[in-house]
Amino acid sequence: MIIKAILSLFILIQPGAILVDRIVAQVNEEIITLHDVERAVALFPAQRLESESEDAFYSRVLDDLVTCKVIALEYGDEFNLDEEDVEAVQRQILQKAGSLEALQATLDSFAMNWADFKRFIREKVLYEKVLREKFPMELIIPFEEIEAFYHSVYLPSHLQIGLEPQSLVEMAPQIETFLRRQRMEQQLSDWLADIRSAYRVEIKLRSPQ
Repeated sequence: MIIKAILSLFILIQPGAILVDRIVAQVNEEIITLHDVERAVALFPAQRLESESEDAFYSRVLDDLVTCKVIALEYGDEFNLDEEDVEAVQRQILQKAGSLEALQATLDSFAMNWADFKRFIREKVLYEKVLREKFPMELIIPFEEIEAFYHSVYLPSHLQIGLEPQSLVEMAPQIETFLRRQRMEQQLSDWLADIRSAYRVEIKLRSPQ
């Protein structure tokens, strides 16, 4: 498979001396290596979807790293990170690892000490902080949209499969939550795409067919 083949490109120039990493993406003059992707897969909370191939998962993780790199270039001079920001991301990573001992074992497998770990997650920490402070998370969904969704989507789908539908009053909070999340995800996607368009992004990792 593609990813396994790429791993063979990690070669020793001299026995026991120099390890050459492969560049898999570039954002302006900043690079992302295959080793960065491997560490992100092992450490960050992103999970492989049930129907997702390994190659597609690696590509998605790489795309996330590219986005974090773009945000770091765009806002790196604007934000100062404090310990609380770092701890928020560390908690997510620790939760995935399951225990501090398991996290330390993962770091050891990449020959990373705690300082290396904090340097590696810095761009993700900055990304999370920028989203909290720059991206509008409060979004009001007009009741007319909730009512329209109830009548055009919820009600027909339940009647079609023979389920007794709940009333609009009962379903309104759930529909509002769904529509808000959907709208926020679209706005976030558009916002990130607009920022990324200002940078030269080159993906060198071959996408899965």
